[in-house]
Amino acid sequence: MKFTALTLFLTLSAEFASDPLTSTDAVVEPVSITTTALVIPDFASYTNVQQKKSDFFDFMLPHIRAENRRILEQREFLLSLLPRIQGDQHLDQSDLEIVTALLKRYKLQVPEVFGTSHIQVLLNRVDVLPASMVLAQSANESGWGTSRFARQANNFFGIWCFRAGCGLPPRNRDIGLTHEVAKYESVPEGVRAYMLMLNTHRAYEPLRDIRASQRDQNQPVTGEVLAEGLKPYSERGDNYVRDIQQLIRVNNLHAFTRV
Repeated sequence: MKFTALTLFLTLSAEFASDPLTSTDAVVEPVSITTTALVIPDFASYTNVQQKKSDFFDFMLPHIRAENRRILEQREFLLSLLPRIQGDQHLDQSDLEIVTALLKRYKLQVPEVFGTSHIQVLLNRVDVLPASMVLAQSANESGWGTSRFARQANNFFGIWCFRAGCGLPPRNRDIGLTHEVAKYESVPEGVRAYMLMLNTHRAYEPLRDIRASQRDQNQPVTGEVLAEGLKPYSERGDNYVRDIQQLIRVNNLHAFTRV
């Protein structure tokens, strides 16, 4: 369903009000989403590897596409404002409120006067992530849905948090470390937190620049190309990127790139 300006604003307002993200941008905490409780399949019980992979992708893909559609609606709204701003037309109050909510949501400063440059900077963050890359990362980080954090915390992306009680403590955490693996109320909530992290955290600015460059050249934004910006995701760096790209190729995940 296409968002109207009012429903878009109300959705953003509800998300922002319930979002406990800290100001340090080093932590991605749970983001409230109203959703029907989902039962995660017992992927560890599978004996047929191909069936396990197929069912894993079938389980994750609807949540990835739903979040991408939501982001795309926000992006299309911002794009619709550009001709008006470039034509020196004033934005009405409801539009200003939506843009303000988006700036806060995507961790950008709110200017006193909006201009084209502010929308362009926001568009660099308000953009979709290829399902192929998201599927590959979720498979890699969750052990194809078998990890304790996926099963008990709805965290398929290995996202850390640093507030006591925010998640599950890793069993083999080094002495002196205090991080936990973030816990989410639902799988869609975990997907949303992951996408928000890639779209806002300063470590993934290179990823966003790759995506913007592909857009500027009218090239498709593919998971294999965008994965080059995932080096900070793991201490394995380039080797991690190659693993994600290999997962995309071997499992033909390009087939899932549509929003």
